[in-house]
Amino acid sequence: MRGGLPIASVNVAVAEASPSPRQLPRPPSRGWTFITNHAQVLLAVAQQPNVRVTEIAAAADITERYAYQMLRDLQDAGYVERRREGRCNLYRINRDLVIGDPVVEEQSLRELLGLVGKRESAEVHGALASSRRSA
Repeated sequence: MRGGLPIASVNVAVAEASPSPRQLPRPPSRGWTFITNHAQVLLAVAQQPNVRVTEIAAAADITERYAYQMLRDLQDAGYVERRREGRCNLYRINRDLVIGDPVVEEQSLRELLGLVGKRESAEVHGALASSRRSA
């Protein structure tokens, strides 16, 4: 017994407070994210080149109109190319283009996309799939 608590109680309290290796703690709710809307749209396209704008909007939690604007910005900057195939759009990402952000100026888009591991990719893909099921 230490400080009035049995050691077993302290161990249980520590075990309950420590997240399991697979379960990371969630931050409190906030009105901003680390990943910009442009990056979220880009990640959705990277996961599924034939993704629909409605799915992109749902995955990024933005309106379809705003998703179109993000895609247009990315196309104008050369990060995304759009090609019509029948009634669908197919997108291609120019992965070798440098990001151009002041902090990571000379890093390529390929390196940025590489930072987003398979688990994050699966989450984006899952968000796209769930938006497809609800449509």
